[in-house]
Amino acid sequence: MRAPIDLRRLYQQRRLVPFIGAGISSGVRWTRDDQERHGIRWREMVDRATEMLGFSDPELLRVRGTDLQILEYFKLKQASLAPLINWLYERMLAPDSALEKSPIHRELSLLDQCDLFYTTNYDNYLERSLALNGRACDVIAIESHMGSNRPNRCEVVKFHGDFNFPQQMVVTESDYQRRLAFETPMDYRFRGDLLGRTVLFLGYSFGDPNIAYLFHRVNESLSPLPVSATGRRAYIVVPNPSDFETTLFNKRNIDVIPVDERTIEDDIAELLRELRE
Repeated sequence: MRAPIDLRRLYQQRRLVPFIGAGISSGVRWTRDDQERHGIRWREMVDRATEMLGFSDPELLRVRGTDLQILEYFKLKQASLAPLINWLYERMLAPDSALEKSPIHRELSLLDQCDLFYTTNYDNYLERSLALNGRACDVIAIESHMGSNRPNRCEVVKFHGDFNFPQQMVVTESDYQRRLAFETPMDYRFRGDLLGRTVLFLGYSFGDPNIAYLFHRVNESLSPLPVSATGRRAYIVVPNPSDFETTLFNKRNIDVIPVDERTIEDDIAELLRELRE
């Protein structure tokens, strides 16, 4: 049994909010033009940015700065993120058959006690998977999308925007710095959605640039969840976690759910399936 009892109970009470990161999209695989494709991880996007800038080895820039600073540099030198976003969009055009074969996306779509999903991914894999499994959903990517609350539909909140609104995408260091103020409409929405709920982070690594401010928001904004036996407001799935990761996550009042790195997709799918049992 991978799913903690308290997490299963919160799911049954409709208090669970899955929060999906790039690690989940990278598990989507397909073949196009005789080439194997997969969803793009954050690091791969940064590597491509350095290549577009003329660097043969992305580590040469990583010696100088962080990935977020590299993307900021890219935007300044290219006068726009458009070349990188266009490449990312083209590389993530997965067919329906690839989403139907993704065990994690299938299990996410079957979480009928979850009517709210969050993601920092720019792609549309999550909302398409829900639709392919017969669940109508509304996509919330900008402020004007908020407040519809149509009956019998779930919501997918694109916390960092998506390809339909490239100007709203959170990509560079300055984008993240603006979000660190926690004063955007999307941040207000997130704070409200946390009330009485707990978050399950999937597809994030400890060093993911999204993690720092998301965990700060979860841990600092609200006290421990009163309806939870453990008080936890957040859980995170981590492949082969060390004591280093577990200790620091627990300090932030976040429980670690370990999975095997060798079978990570199957393990996460099993975890999600257990929530429904």
